[in-house]
Amino acid sequence: MALNKWGKTINPKLALVTEHIECRSLFNPEFPNIEQGKLEMWLDFFPMSRPPSSGITDITPPKPTSYQLRLTVWNTSDVELNDENFLTGEKSSDIYVKAWIVGENVDAEQTDIHYRSLSGEGNFNWRFIFDFQFLDIEEKIVFEAKDSVFQVGNTVKKIPPRIIIRVYDADFFSADDFLGECILNLTSFKYGAKSSKRCKADILLDPKHKGTNLFTSKRISGWWPMIAPLKPGEIRDTNLLG
Repeated sequence: MALNKWGKTINPKLALVTEHIECRSLFNPEFPNIEQGKLEMWLDFFPMSRPPSSGITDITPPKPTSYQLRLTVWNTSDVELNDENFLTGEKSSDIYVKAWIVGENVDAEQTDIHYRSLSGEGNFNWRFIFDFQFLDIEEKIVFEAKDSVFQVGNTVKKIPPRIIIRVYDADFFSADDFLGECILNLTSFKYGAKSSKRCKADILLDPKHKGTNLFTSKRISGWWPMIAPLKPGEIRDTNLLG
């Protein structure tokens, strides 16, 4: 990846072509017939009597940049009413919103609960703050985590720069009901609708719907759909103002 983007990101004056790159397979002695990966590199050979024609190129891997994402949840609308009063038959939902970047069990945050919403509307004015490390050249979020509780050190992991936002109906005596989710890539962040009435699932599902690189534009606001499977071929739709 780094070699392929060498001319664009690392050193525009010394762009590499395919013929310059050597590729070698990596093997583990315990599994000699199974390729474990590849090493891509280039080599320069010079006679000892003549110094290199150019200076040494620093190939130290680039370090990730620190970023902070601030997400403000203002309102929800058209949230499914999942609870029913057994005396009056009146339907309602106790709505809250949860979001994370690295993982639900790592950096997830959630709003307070909007109790007994009778119309699917929830009011929050709640801000999430996520700090993360982003590697521009690979367009990946970098973090450290343990693969198991018995692991001594941490493993460096790289994941796509996405934020996952979910809407739930809070329950007291059972697991909270999942009502819908919205997954947005920070490098191609879909433009939200200007109003809840115009907010449709096509914003997330239609590949033709335009987006923006949030690392460049820095700020965006609007209504986004929170979708969930209803039955094969159908989805249910909830709207989120952020």
